[in-house]
Amino acid sequence: MSNATPFIAELSVRYPLVEVSRRFGDREYRLTCVRDQDALLSGITDEAEVDNFPFGLLLWASAIGLSERIVEEPSLVRQKNVLEIGAGGVGLPGLVAKEVGAKDVLQTDYHAESLTLLAQNALRNGYAGRVRQARADWRDFPAVGQPFDVVLGSDVLYERTLHDPLLTLLPCLVAPGGMLLLSDPMRPQALAFMDRLEAETGQEWEPPVVMTGQRVTEPDGKMREIAIFQVHRKKF
Repeated sequence: MSNATPFIAELSVRYPLVEVSRRFGDREYRLTCVRDQDALLSGITDEAEVDNFPFGLLLWASAIGLSERIVEEPSLVRQKNVLEIGAGGVGLPGLVAKEVGAKDVLQTDYHAESLTLLAQNALRNGYAGRVRQARADWRDFPAVGQPFDVVLGSDVLYERTLHDPLLTLLPCLVAPGGMLLLSDPMRPQALAFMDRLEAETGQEWEPPVVMTGQRVTEPDGKMREIAIFQVHRKKF
């Protein structure tokens, strides 16, 4: 990582990092992410560590699946203002969205370490100043220009304790007539969240929630099926 900033060099002491390459469409992306995800995750032993761990440092299969979906159908984001929440997958979906024609892309995460890596990956791939980053807590989301035409999220539904604040927040982030596009590796928590989205905030969204499958190759070469959830907000 010869182009790493001093902040990335410091970060790599705590979280061993590596640069990987992934091709989406006609573009190859060079991404800095955690070197050994399984080893790092195995060290998380209690709930406090889960809350404080910067999951945005990992290149999640869900981010790969969502990025492939965007490349397959660029009209999902083209000429639209896009927000990426909990920018897991080292910001990959946001970069891909900008590449295929999104008007504006804002990537958000709660952890400073993740934001550092998001900015590094934007810079490394030529998006500095074109893809923005901001710190955001779902329980107290800042004013960042919402609502947005499209809200993206990769693997953001793993923790059930975050479902309540997210259900409250999403109608404030997605503009009337806008779209929510989430990806998840078929976890029961994600299916439960989407059921609640329809049941508890159904007046905000156009039924039904559309779920499609995306088969992806993970960084370690394993194949995984990723669920892509697509739901539109009512125009009112």
